[in-house]
Amino acid sequence: MKNRGRVHSKKKGSNRRLSDSYTYTGELETKTGIRLVQYNSEMLEVKDITNLTLFAPLVNSKCVSWIHVSGLTEASLITSMVKEFGLHNLDAKDILTPEHIVKVEVFDNHMLIILNDCFYDTNGEFHKEHLSLILTKNAVISFTESNSPLFDATLSALQNNLLGICDRKADTLLAFLLNHVTVSLVDSASRIEDMLEDLEEQLLDIKKNQLNFGEIIQGKRREYMTIKKSVLPLKEQFGKLLIINNPLINKDTLPLFRDANDQLQYVTQSMEGCREIISSLVDLYISNNDLRMNAIMKRLTVVSTIFIPLTFLAGIWGMNFKWMPELNWQYGYLIAWGLMLLSGILTWLYMKRKDWY
Repeated sequence: MKNRGRVHSKKKGSNRRLSDSYTYTGELETKTGIRLVQYNSEMLEVKDITNLTLFAPLVNSKCVSWIHVSGLTEASLITSMVKEFGLHNLDAKDILTPEHIVKVEVFDNHMLIILNDCFYDTNGEFHKEHLSLILTKNAVISFTESNSPLFDATLSALQNNLLGICDRKADTLLAFLLNHVTVSLVDSASRIEDMLEDLEEQLLDIKKNQLNFGEIIQGKRREYMTIKKSVLPLKEQFGKLLIINNPLINKDTLPLFRDANDQLQYVTQSMEGCREIISSLVDLYISNNDLRMNAIMKRLTVVSTIFIPLTFLAGIWGMNFKWMPELNWQYGYLIAWGLMLLSGILTWLYMKRKDWY
């Protein structure tokens, strides 16, 4: 798993204590950027926001507002924004802490969702990203650790008015955002499952060089655990979004949330399959190592067995008795070589016939 420009943060874990202010405890150094998207059935406006300290006045009752925050390094700005929309100081701590547990909290006037996304980039490198979503009556605020293109598909859906999203309320926008997160998790689960199956096929080929397979399996296991830790808690918490009498989610939007829930169920099932494959891969890798070691020992045993009679003959003719008639034979040296070769070949043929190697 490659870290995208990450550095070791000395602030890690500093948000565990209660405090008046909190800091971003992650390892990304992405500069905080804010984008405002406002739309209704008649208009769509997208603009970047700079040098602004008050955000609640941006929300217009005549349209839906989507405030997207990329980069969490400006913790004080994010904290003031969260408090401005009626959330607690501790909610800002949750947003600024990538190690925080996944959760869904539903209140009368707003909703807070803390979750994680996992994905593979174009180079095949694995990444994990902390995400947060806030839903109010007419607005959605999203937070990402980096400039990830995860929610670009949501902006494209707005531009194309997919499923009439521009004609609907903020809960539909939240459903689209969650849909793109679950799609990303599905893609990651499918990809790691395919990679594990490929590894299994390669491990079944005992003749293939498998020297670094142990490290590869361990790396895929870590990626699997990361996806699992992101999906299972979200699956448990997602039921809070499917409550019929939820004050912030309309009944006609529930099918969109149910679809996202189905995709999470698919990822959960894929994770169970990956767990079985990883277990079999570890057993297969250990078994292959044992087989290779047995093959090496068998070859060494064959070589040793062939040289046992040769060593015996060399030991006899190497003794220092005064009367050894073979020492005076004219062709004794050639006879000794011939007898040694014959004994070695006969030993080799015998083991070959017995199929000992």
